[in-house]
Formats: sequence, C-alpha cells, structure tokens
Amino acid sequence: MEQFRQSDNFALLRVLLVEANEKDAQRLLDALRSGGHAINSRQAAGHPEVAEALKAEQWDVILLSTSLPDLPATEAVDLIGEQAADVPVVLTVERGSKTFPLELLEAGVSDFVFKSNPTRLLAVIERECVRVRLRREAGLVEPMLESQRRADLGQARFFQLATNTPECYWLVDAKTQRVTYVNKAYEQIWGRYVEALYADNQDWLRYVHDEDRDAFAEALKEFRQGGMDMQIRVQRPGDSVRWLHVRNFPVRDEEGKVISIGGVATDVTSQVAEQWKIPYFAHYDALTALPNQMMFYDRARQLIALAKRKRIPLGLMLVDIDRFREVNQTLGHISGDEMLRQVAGRLSGSLRESDVLGRLGGDVFAILLPDVANEEQAGIVARRIVDTLIMPIRVEGQDVFATASVGIAFFSRDGKDAHELVTNAEIAVAHAKANGRNNYLAYSADMHHGIRERLILETDLRNAALRKEFVLYYQPKASCANGHITGAEALLRWNSPRRGIVPPDQFIPLLEETGLIVTVGRWVLEEACRQLKAWQDEGIGLPSVSVNLSARQLQSDSLLTDIADTLASTGLKPGCLDLEITESMLMQNADTAIRTLSDLKKMGVTISLDDFGTGYSSLAYLKRFPIDAVKVDRSFVRDITADSDDASITRAVITMAHHLKLKVVAEGVETAAQLALLISHHCDIIQGYFFSRPLPADDLKSLLLADTRLPPNLLQSGTRYPMVLFVGVDGFDDVLDQLQRDGHRVCHVQYVDSAIQWLSGNLVDVLVCAAPSGHFDPLPVIEQAIATQPDCERILLADSKQWNRRSVARLSSGGLVQRVIHLPIESETLSQAVEEALGRRQISEEFSRLSHEVEVVERQLMRIEDERQRLEAENRELHAQETHARRLLQEVMAELPWPVLGVDECGILALINERALELLAARGIAPGVPLQELLPEVGDFSGICTLKAGNSTYTGHWRACDFGGNRIGHLLVLEEK
Repeated sequence: MEQFRQSDNFALLRVLLVEANEKDAQRLLDALRSGGHAINSRQAAGHPEVAEALKAEQWDVILLSTSLPDLPATEAVDLIGEQAADVPVVLTVERGSKTFPLELLEAGVSDFVFKSNPTRLLAVIERECVRVRLRREAGLVEPMLESQRRADLGQARFFQLATNTPECYWLVDAKTQRVTYVNKAYEQIWGRYVEALYADNQDWLRYVHDEDRDAFAEALKEFRQGGMDMQIRVQRPGDSVRWLHVRNFPVRDEEGKVISIGGVATDVTSQVAEQWKIPYFAHYDALTALPNQMMFYDRARQLIALAKRKRIPLGLMLVDIDRFREVNQTLGHISGDEMLRQVAGRLSGSLRESDVLGRLGGDVFAILLPDVANEEQAGIVARRIVDTLIMPIRVEGQDVFATASVGIAFFSRDGKDAHELVTNAEIAVAHAKANGRNNYLAYSADMHHGIRERLILETDLRNAALRKEFVLYYQPKASCANGHITGAEALLRWNSPRRGIVPPDQFIPLLEETGLIVTVGRWVLEEACRQLKAWQDEGIGLPSVSVNLSARQLQSDSLLTDIADTLASTGLKPGCLDLEITESMLMQNADTAIRTLSDLKKMGVTISLDDFGTGYSSLAYLKRFPIDAVKVDRSFVRDITADSDDASITRAVITMAHHLKLKVVAEGVETAAQLALLISHHCDIIQGYFFSRPLPADDLKSLLLADTRLPPNLLQSGTRYPMVLFVGVDGFDDVLDQLQRDGHRVCHVQYVDSAIQWLSGNLVDVLVCAAPSGHFDPLPVIEQAIATQPDCERILLADSKQWNRRSVARLSSGGLVQRVIHLPIESETLSQAVEEALGRRQISEEFSRLSHEVEVVERQLMRIEDERQRLEAENRELHAQETHARRLLQEVMAELPWPVLGVDECGILALINERALELLAARGIAPGVPLQELLPEVGDFSGICTLKAGNSTYTGHWRACDFGGNRIGHLLVLEEK
C-alpha cells in the first residue's frame, strides 16, 4: 500500500482503494497520476480495514473491486452507504468476469472501469468529483447565509449568487484584509483548497505566475477598497497555466459604509491568444468520460502519422448502437444516458490498453486499433464487442439489451486521413445494419459504389418528379360472378429517358425514404381520378379506380384535404375512388389509422386492405377498420393449386371476409386452375396476368371498348352461396342475422353509389330496396340491377306515406320490381319473403344450370354420333380398298411364271398361285396354315433361301408388301436353279 501526505496546498485527490491485489491497485494509481494530480491514497481489503479507513478520513472517491475474496461488493457498498454516502464509488471489474454487477449500479454506484484498461478512470473520477463538490456547495450555502443574514443582508444575497456561478468569488474584511469567504470555484480555477486561503490570505499569491505575482500584489494594495481590473496567470498543479480576469469592488451596508471588499476571478484561458494546455474536460465527453470527437480525431491524426513513419498497420472501428432511439423514446433520455454510460464501460473493457476509444456523438463510438492489419484480427475485437453487449443492461430497474452494428476500415487501404476512414467505416456500419444488425462488416469499394449509385438514383428520381417522367399503368380487375371488368388499379411507373421503364420495386422505397412519396402520391391520385372521369365522360363503363396510399401519405395531415380537393377538381364521384392501404401500415398506429379511415369513409370513398395475410392484424382490429374489401396477397394465390395449406388459408380468408360483409379480391391470378379454385371458394374479384397485365391508359381503353371478360366456362366451375343485397333498409338487423345463419350471404349498404358499385362486381340473387324518401331514390339501383343482372329478383319496401305512392306504383307497374312489400311488416314475414325469393331464384338458377348441362351433353352426343358415322364410312372405304387390292394381287400372282406364296405379318399363308399349289401339293400347302410349319427351310421372311420340291431345287426370294404406308405381309418367289 502506498500513502501520500499533503505536504503543500495542492488540490489533492484523496482515493480509497478497496482492493486486495497490489498490482491492480498500482495500475489504477498510475492511471490517476497520468493526469498530473497529487494523490493521497489508502488501500483496504477487509471489512474492518474499510470501516476504519472511512472513519479516519474524508475521501474524494472510492475505487471498489468486485472480486474481493473476503468482502462481497454488495456488502462493501452497504458499508460505504452507511459511513460515506456522499462519496462517489467507482467499480473496478475484472475483464473475464462472468457476471456483471448490474445490481450495484442500481444501488447507487457511480460508474465502473475494467482493471485491464483503466484509461477512462481519471475522467470518470474528475467528473464525479465535480458533481460531489457542486452538491456540497449547495448544502453549505444555507448555514452560511443564516450567519450572514444576522450581519448583512446584502452579503447573504451575494453568497447565494456566488455559490451557483462558475466564477471564483471572495470577500475580504475591509479592516483586517482577511478572506472571510471564497466559493468552491477557487479550487477549480486555482487548483488549491479554500481552507489554505482562509488560514493565510496571502496564500493565493504563491501560485500566481512568476511574471505576474508582483503586479498582482501591488494591485491588491492599491485597490484595497475596490476598483481592481486586470488579467493574471495562475500556475496549477501539473504545470497547467490558466489566464484569469480579476476584479474587486466595495460592499456597503445599509448606511453606505464599506464593510467588505468583494472580488471575482473569471477563467478566460480560451479567449487569450496565447493558449496554454486546454483543461482536461475540454477533450473528454462529460457523460461517458471518453475522449470526445475533437480529441479522438487528434489522436487519430497522431496514430496515422506514426503509422506512416513506422509503416505499422492501423485499423479504425465504428460502433453504432442498434435502435438506441427507441430506448430514448420509450424509457426517456435519462435512461438513454445511463445506457450509453454502461455501454462505454463495456467497450472500454473489451479493448487493449493501447487501443483508443472515443465517443463521436449520440450513440456512435469510435475505436483506433494500432497494429491491427486485416479483417481477421479486427474481427476478433468486433466479436468480443458484440458478445459483451449481449449481456443485459440494468436501467431504471429493468433489463435493456443493447446490440451494435460495427463497421471497420484500415489505413491506408480505406482512407488516407481520419475523416476518410470514419466516413468509410460509417458506410460499412450502414451495410451491417441493412444485413440484420448485431454484426460487423469491413469496408470495401463495392459498398462505396453502391452508395454512389444510390445517390445518382436519388438525384434522377428528384429530377423525374420535376420533369414529369412518371406515368400510370392500369391493371383491370374482373368479377368472378359475371366476368366483367369491375375496376382497375393505378400503378406508378417511371419512364426514365436514361433507364427506360424502371420497375416500382427499384424506386418506390427510395420515394418513401426521401419523402417524395407524398408529392408523387398526390400526383397519382389526381391523374387516376382525372383519367377515370375522362373515360366515364366518353361513355366507357369503368366503375372505379384503385389508388395505393403510402405510409407517409396515411400519416400526412393533408391527406383528407388532398382527396377532397382532387374529387372536387376532377368531378369524380367519391364512390368511384378506391383507396388501397397495406395491412402493416394500419397496424403501425391502429387507433390513428381508424380515425383517418373513418373520415375517408364519410367522404364516400371505398377502402381496400391490400396484401392481406402478410401482416399481423387481428380479427378484433379487422372488425374496427372501416374497410370495404380485402385483397388476398399473391404469395397465397401463387401456390393455391399445388399447396393445400395455401388453399386452406385462402379459403379461410374469403370465408372470414364474407362473414364481415367484405368483398374479396385475389391478386396475382396467372392460370385458369387458380381462377377455377378461387371461384369455387366464392372469391368475388380477381386481378392478375391471367386476365391482363398492367396496361397503359390507351391499351386499357381498348380492352374496355372490346368488352373483354373472363371465359364463361370458367365462371361455371364453382358453386356459390345465395346472395341478398339490402339497400337503405333500416331496422331489420334480426332478418339479416337469420339469413346469415341459414347459410346465405348478406350485404347491407346505405347509399346508392355503394350499391351500384357492389352490383357491378358481385352476383346478387335478391335485391331488397327501402321505400323512396326525400333522401333515398331506389330507381338508379334497380335500373343498375336490371342492366347488369336481369335474373336478380327485386323487392321494394313501401311505407304508407301519401307522397311516395306514385313512385312505388311506377316501379311496380313498369315491371321494374317483382314484388312490393308494404310496411310495417313483421321480421318473420320479411325473412320468409326473402327466403321464398331465394328459393325461386335457386330453382331458376338450377333449371338454367341443368338446361345448360343438358344442352352441353346433347352437343357432345351429336359430336360423338358424327364421329362414329365418319369412322364407319372410313372403315368401309378402307375395307373396299383392301378387297380391291387383294383381287389385283391375286390376278398378278396368277400370271407370274414362278411359284409365289403370300404370308401376312403373323406368318400365315394368305395367297398361293396355281404353280405353287402344284409344286408343293405333296407338303399339304393350303391358305390359313403357318408357313414355318410346312416349309421350315424358308427362314424368317428376309434374304434368300433354298427349297427342294420334287426332283428340283428352288431359290426363294422374299419381298415385303406395303399398303398405305403400312406393312401388310411378305411374298416368297421361288425360282428353279
């Protein structure tokens, strides 16, 4: 143990080392002496020793080891809290410690350092000493003010002011010239204790610079009653020099008599042209006690110069805490600061003593790694940092986990100076975050190239908005009920003069990131509405257009105004505009989204939930969202015919949406099999390449004029549930519920525009319209139903009001409705009437279906009969040809001078001329007998053979016989030798 005693008035640093290891204690003292402090230290390891040391002296700081064999750290903290609660405690931790003393930090320990790398120790202690002195001054001022109140109220106010300012203030008795008060700033500026000045009022002269001491002493004598104004230099411990601006003034009592001389000394070192050593804290971060940005860059320049001169490698590492902003927003800035302080300690403990760790600002730390030459060596350090931060950090009574993304750069491969190295390391950090965070990457030139390309793309994108290079394509949607086009989705494309048509996935994310999506989204909205209104004015029947909203647009305060202004300027009906919003966007802030969507619904627009099934919304939220349709994501539709799970998910989504009275749109339909399966699952609308790719406006116009539809045969591939549409009907919720329980699909809309749009995209079996009134006219709805779905049975409710009887009579007598039901009516009666209408519609539909099937079967039978007759005629013709050929062949064989035998493909004798019968009569030759049994020597119908008959020898020649391109047999011609 080493002991220092106060031999002079130096500002001693009194340190109690609670440490058992002599080497560790010495290493910590050496780190403290490096700051130029005179140190009074004492080492203690056991409970009695620590208790006695706490009683014997007042300490400035206590360094407490967490690995004492005879004294647990928690017990030591309790002991210190009992005897020296206001003394800051700094933990000293072994690097290889398996447990980190999180509970001690919660118990009031100020900070921690690692014994293997105590470079932060001095800055931590100076920071804590400053805090303690400020607290002590605040506690000391009250008794002092009380005593001064009895003497002089003016001096008391002066004391209060002096205690809370960084300048050095003092009071000198006017008669005795003794110092009666000096604030604690004296210790910060002069670097000495105030007790020495109280004991000897000439004490401060000893530490004035040699060149200024005499002038200062003369000024004190000359301006004994005030009026001094001069600059002097003060020599601080460790050869540090500060420039002071010193002034004094008289302090009078209530009668105007001078009772004291007040003085003030202000540190103006930074304002003096000739600067001496900058104070220690000017180079260090006050929160983490690490070198700040200025000092880090200075150390980096020194190490780079050394690396150039000595040709030694140098690495630079940037550590960026992941999602630190979320911690600040959730737990508050105080907790965020505590987290950074602990992270700084852990980073320091993960490095060598030769490494330089600094804080560049915010949650970004930088490390200089001398003698680290490649990624493998730097990776060891990076992995150690990542592993260290995995341990939880205790903040405000709860565990917080901090991960980091690390970027690495090397001198001089990745940069010639400190700024270039840091810049390239930042690029590597950005790529590490993009790769999932909590990892490290070394910088490479490819990363810079990617950043450059991104900047060029962003520049071109900003110019595209100014030069109006964006265009809209439209992908039509088709009804699964009747095959008609029910709407189109407006899709943004970038027609770049240099790049051509740029796919949206290459520029939409950048539009979101740069904020341009709000401006471009407003243009998309205006252009889509203008184009649809232009088509409608030309008589082209496109019911609606869908526009995608981005997350930023949904959060924008101007969204409602933009949509209202667009509808007003284009003249488009609100019911013709459909807004598509992704599921993930809604769930980012569900309550705010619900309010925004509700305001949009009040305008009359429809809302679709895009990419449904890929997000994380619950049914509870889905019921709260005021939406009209859900769009099944293409990822489910793609494998719907091959993957039973995808088919089950899609069917479940469709069923659930229908129970919530929502339409279902399936995206990405590319094959007939997908369409057939979706129709069998009762999907309402499809969209995809099977029907049409996204088209320019002119091409979509041609498609609409041609009245292109889905293939009718595919629309009959599935069964569906009966559908009832109630329009403007109130007060019959029990009827709607009963119909749903009976297995029917029910939709209830209030407004005429919504009903017309529903009829354009869905098959309706029964339409129930409310009675005509001042605010509701059922005629447009009924006319739309007649035009698009003439088989739909139409029911009109009529009340007893005199003024609307004429309207009801006109609708009834004109054949526009099949039934009029007069109100009031019981729910059971209305339900029964609808059920009867559904029954008639089902019978009619079943009859139509059976008639269609009978017609199809009859057409198939007719085709089969025609085919049978054709084949029969062809067979007769072939048989006649074959008979004719046989006769010709027989006649030819009869005229030949040689014996000739004819066999079919099976080797059976079929033809024999007269000469062959005569020659081979002895062998029993006859038609219908296998030739090999009678004449085994003739071989296998190929080549030449030899045959003896009677007294002669014959040479046989085989010839193949073909008819109509087919082999029908062989001929054997016998020639006598």
